[in-house]
Amino acid sequence: MKKLIRLALCLLIAASVTGCSNSGTTSTPTPSTSASSLTPGTYTATVTGHNAPITIEVTVNDHAIESIQVIESSETAGIGTNAMDQLTNDIIANQTVNLDTITGSTITSATFMAAVKDALTQAGADLSTSFNTEVAAEALNDSYDCDVLVIGGGGSGITAAVRAAQTGADVICIEKNGFIGGDTVLNAGTMVATNSRIQKEILNETNDSSELLYQDIMQVGLQKNDPVLVKLLADNIGECIDWLTDDLKIAYDAAATQYPDHSASRQIGVVGRSVSFLDQMKDLLAQNNGQLFTDVRASKLLTDDSGAVVGAMATDATGKEVTINAKSVVLATGSFGANQKLLPETLNGYLFYGRDSDTGDGLVMGEEVGAATINLDLVKVYAQGVEKLPTKGLAATASSTAATAGHGAIYVNSKGERVVSEVGTLSEITNATTAQEDKILYLVMDEEAYAAYLAKSVEDKLIPSEASIEDWYSVSNNGKPIIVKGDDLSALAGQMGIDAEGLSATVAEYNDMCAAGKDTQFNKPEPVALKEGTYVIVEQKPRFATTLGGLKANENLQIVDADGNPIANLYGAGCVVGGANGADSMTAMMQGWANFSGYTAGTNAAKNAGK
Repeated sequence: MKKLIRLALCLLIAASVTGCSNSGTTSTPTPSTSASSLTPGTYTATVTGHNAPITIEVTVNDHAIESIQVIESSETAGIGTNAMDQLTNDIIANQTVNLDTITGSTITSATFMAAVKDALTQAGADLSTSFNTEVAAEALNDSYDCDVLVIGGGGSGITAAVRAAQTGADVICIEKNGFIGGDTVLNAGTMVATNSRIQKEILNETNDSSELLYQDIMQVGLQKNDPVLVKLLADNIGECIDWLTDDLKIAYDAAATQYPDHSASRQIGVVGRSVSFLDQMKDLLAQNNGQLFTDVRASKLLTDDSGAVVGAMATDATGKEVTINAKSVVLATGSFGANQKLLPETLNGYLFYGRDSDTGDGLVMGEEVGAATINLDLVKVYAQGVEKLPTKGLAATASSTAATAGHGAIYVNSKGERVVSEVGTLSEITNATTAQEDKILYLVMDEEAYAAYLAKSVEDKLIPSEASIEDWYSVSNNGKPIIVKGDDLSALAGQMGIDAEGLSATVAEYNDMCAAGKDTQFNKPEPVALKEGTYVIVEQKPRFATTLGGLKANENLQIVDADGNPIANLYGAGCVVGGANGADSMTAMMQGWANFSGYTAGTNAAKNAGK
């Protein structure tokens, strides 16, 4: 499958590579497994990666690759960077560029290897006869036995694995990607710290309480939370924080931004963001004799005659089926936002901008053994998504905000009507978007606003360069473009499916208000008129990266059936468990829930296994 994906990327990669000349020499020899005559030196190549251009330097002697250095890259920390590090080690160790892409970072992997190939070609390598030895993945054993099996190596999974291993349990953690991290790798690692030592000593907060935290979480979640899970966290999060900071010695400090949806000072962040947290937890798992298998995907929970879960079937990197027998199983497989088949009809028109690996594996496996579910229709929604690929969104909030700040730009619906202040809160703009029958607004910009949109898109790494936005103009979804540009506003409206007369009337009315110096519709301060000339219209759809529903769990994080009875030996942690965050998550609660539920599930799973 990976090789098919690699072939599909061929044209993209071929077009993205530019090479530079020999820039130096080196004298440190490296063992070689490829017979090739090279011109010693350091060679530079640049490719267009997943986010932006990647520039590397490859140093060779007369027969071998000695080093590969990434000189410039904007690839995602913990995802693209991990893939490049892993490929660098594999390329040098095996002296080959005939490697599979890293699961979970396909585009970065493929383009990075294209850059290495380009540098080797500059050095005189014939890649048809050298540096092309295929390295086969190593197969796992037919079966394994353990006390606790953790399925998923994101924040909740790696935390559950470390906690269980700390108790003396024999732990196996499997992760379907080529590296750990899940969605956790993308965030700052903020948590709520109620009743912890760090809250008292660093945040100097003495007036917080479990009851106050409970109220805040329920309020932000619009009372749609599972109160059992909220109380579990509110009463015990301090113990989890103390374990992380005092027992594991992971450094936390006051979160860089203290958001106002908390009634007390309780927001902390891990030093070095979540990438550092994950690296430390991975090391701690090894120190506690836990086993971690990456590129291993669970496919089915195993049960005995009574319905108790006794392990799982999985597939390793070679395609081999592996049986893992366990006394306890923790599902920590993340959300299901990338799996259109699992999303309810109420989310039609919403764009997913999270990781493609969020496919709901644990949700499916849990339901297959009788697990109940909760809040499957709830996701954490934001506005200003652009549908570059079908059902997949780009998060253009920063770009849209830049365009509307002091420039001629308005939001309209399909009728051409303004429905919200362009400088309103993100929540207001999101609610205005989802209130539309077709779940879409349009950002109408004059030339100056569009220039701001472009500049911010590059700065925010939404696009690698201003020129690359031209790719957007060729995209059509359901017969409509995602962006149009021209000097005939009515014609542009027609192309986008906006009522042309309505839009023309709205722009005229808005410009009149700007001339008068007062927005009488939405009280937008210092409104700026749309100047005549070139106009650009870009779609604005609701987007989400996090599903808030999932399997239903009890106060021990045991997964339960429709009658509320626990399914023996089965536990859950992280996003696969629904209800903790209700209809929305309070800041610091997504990672707070991930780490806390991992800690709690790991503790109880180990206890269930007799540890």
